[in-house]
Amino acid sequence: MRLGMSWNAAGWILLWLLALPAQTQPLASHAGVLLLTEEWPPYNYVEQGRLSGTSVRIVQALLRELGRSDPIRVYPSQRAKLLLESQPRSMMFSMFRTPQREAQYKWIGPIGRDAIYFYQRKGSPLQVRTLQDAKTVSVIACRQAGLVFNLLTDAGFTNLDATAYTGRQVYSKLLRGRAELAISDSPLGVQYLLQQMGLPEDVLQQTQVKVVESDLYIAASLDFPDSEIALWQQALDRLRARGEIERLSRVGAGLTLPFSPAR
Repeated sequence: MRLGMSWNAAGWILLWLLALPAQTQPLASHAGVLLLTEEWPPYNYVEQGRLSGTSVRIVQALLRELGRSDPIRVYPSQRAKLLLESQPRSMMFSMFRTPQREAQYKWIGPIGRDAIYFYQRKGSPLQVRTLQDAKTVSVIACRQAGLVFNLLTDAGFTNLDATAYTGRQVYSKLLRGRAELAISDSPLGVQYLLQQMGLPEDVLQQTQVKVVESDLYIAASLDFPDSEIALWQQALDRLRARGEIERLSRVGAGLTLPFSPAR
């Protein structure tokens, strides 16, 4: 009987030891994620109370591929960026992956590619061919903070009206004559905003001066383990291999986003 009891006790101990790793080390990939975005059409924006945009659809497909249901939360740009940099297990999209940002986050993507240019009013006599030309105008409307603002201030621009919170506010200032140039959104974003404002697309003219061009990514806070970032990247790569990313990069209203192939 003692021998039988000993084997019984050993069996229970063995079962307990086998179960211990699952009880004490939950899978990091199943932990919650604070998933953030901002108003930046046509990639991510709210329309008639619903979250929309090509990046939103790509991220939603990515969540399904991973078997996740984390909600996407929309905040003003700088609030979202502050949360990304201060809250654990945070992700934000759509983010330009630039050398200045490279070490600040971990990256999943690309989910697109785009560029940002200066715009002027149709019929404006301005000849803006270089950054130096843009520095000589009286006022440039831009958002009050963010990548473009930082790039321009680092480049020595002192003529920025950086009081706007949204792209619509930026281009409205240009249209009302309160600025000679404006910069905020990608060409497709400007096209979308003008459509929403009920204005013809040619009311603004894109200059040839490009401030930034880069792939768009999901940026993740640095506390994510590399192994978990790899799971997200692998899921995105599977979607790309099936043609889902290219399909989801086609948006309504006649807009088609630039497709970023696998690297």
